[in-house]
Amino acid sequence: MKLPSITTHFFAAAIVTVILLLIYASVQQGYRSVANDPQIQIARDLSNNISRGKPAVFQNDSVDLSTSLGVFTEVFDKNGKPLQSTGFLNGIFPKPPAGVFEFTNANNEDAITWQPQANVRMAMVFEKVAAPGEGFVAAGRSLKETEVRESNLLRMIEIAWFVCILMLAVHLSIQSFILKRAAKTHQ
Repeated sequence: MKLPSITTHFFAAAIVTVILLLIYASVQQGYRSVANDPQIQIARDLSNNISRGKPAVFQNDSVDLSTSLGVFTEVFDKNGKPLQSTGFLNGIFPKPPAGVFEFTNANNEDAITWQPQANVRMAMVFEKVAAPGEGFVAAGRSLKETEVRESNLLRMIEIAWFVCILMLAVHLSIQSFILKRAAKTHQ
């Protein structure tokens, strides 16, 4: 068998791998970006309302963050202490790390993935509030469904990669067989 044939198949396998990794990364980032969409709108609306002197209006009664997929909202003072929340984790208001508030204070907004405990991951958006006594608002929701989609996507990419590599291996085997047969007939 000729060396260029093996080299060609190796580079074809590398190209397939890169393309499938790019597809995975693109779709995964799309899934994760969309996970913030309702929270951005809710947090900005809540921040604007409070900044204009309107009361914080919470639509949900309460959301158990360990089990619910619902969106929750939260109001914090200027030091990051929870003042009001529709979300509860183990019976208390969730309190994100202080660094979130430092970043939000400097940049007016922060979108994060936060895992306060095992099996609880949330997509959260924080907004700075320009109102006395209140410093920040947040809206968040569970990433459970997004992570299920990401897991399914990864499985599909793995299957597609395996099928492509298998097809390249079959092609290489057939090509090798044909070349060996041709070499025997020319002897």
